Amino acid sequence: MTRPVARRRACTRAASTAHRPTAPAGRTVLGIVPSRGVRARRGTKQRKRFEFAVGVLIGLLLVGSLLLVAGCRLSTSSAAEPRIVGTDYVVFLDLSMSVRADDRALMKSALTDQIIPTLVDGDHLVVASITDRTMTGFHPLVDESLPPTPDFNGWTDNLLKYRKQVNDVEMQVPKIKERITREISAALDRHQGSMQTDIFSSLLLTEKLFHNEARRKVLVLMSDMIEDYAPYRFEKVAWTPEAAGTILKRLEKDDMLPNLSGVCVYVAGASADSPLQAEQISAFWQSYFKRTGADMDMSRYAHVLLHWPPASSCGS
Repeated sequence: MTRPVARRRACTRAASTAHRPTAPAGRTVLGIVPSRGVRARRGTKQRKRFEFAVGVLIGLLLVGSLLLVAGCRLSTSSAAEPRIVGTDYVVFLDLSMSVRADDRALMKSALTDQIIPTLVDGDHLVVASITDRTMTGFHPLVDESLPPTPDFNGWTDNLLKYRKQVNDVEMQVPKIKERITREISAALDRHQGSMQTDIFSSLLLTEKLFHNEARRKVLVLMSDMIEDYAPYRFEKVAWTPEAAGTILKRLEKDDMLPNLSGVCVYVAGASADSPLQAEQISAFWQSYFKRTGADMDMSRYAHVLLHWPPASSCGS
């Protein structure tokens, strides 16, 4: 009896041992330890995430550095080569003895009520008289520049300092315009005109005044536009259809045609003894300014200053 019972117990133990699940590799009492392949895959994913994060961080640092360098270069470039803004105005006044008092009043009104009020920061104004010695005795009645608004670089400039600079400019501009108005009024009241009007020489001087000027260029001629200087005395010209061409050829031969390319031209004060003469003289000036390359639309040729201020396209 003893041997069969012992045999059955041994068989039972063997059967239970055979059906007991075998612990997977890496199983411990506390849990399952991942296999070597699983651990490798997890390590690869973590390494890729780390490398991606480092790449993004480096990229952001590079972009920030490039923007900072670009800002510094822009600031340096702006300091070396200031941004050109504003308009360069040249105004010639015909103050010859033949100009009547009411015409002088119109000139003064055009300057003080139209031209000067439209000046803005960065503009430059020269006012001079047309005389018989324009080329040899040039002396402007007014030569003033308005300070430009400073540029702002968000990378390098201090905002508070910039606002202070802008406020300073905004305070200076009205004061300068008031001073120009006083100087113009005083100059017109005391100025003694010349006996003759040399418009051609004034236009040659205009080319010199605008030479290498990067700002927009505007010329205002306050004159009756009757040249009164030998050998071009308009009142003695027989205005035939060929007269204008003959005068232009002579001017070209004498090197008296300036280069006024890109100059916006206004004429205020045009006059003549008769409507026919006025039409003939205006036709001559239209041809003249076309030859010089100036932007002269006949809508801006009149006895008073019309279509002011200039359109942004004028002279461009």
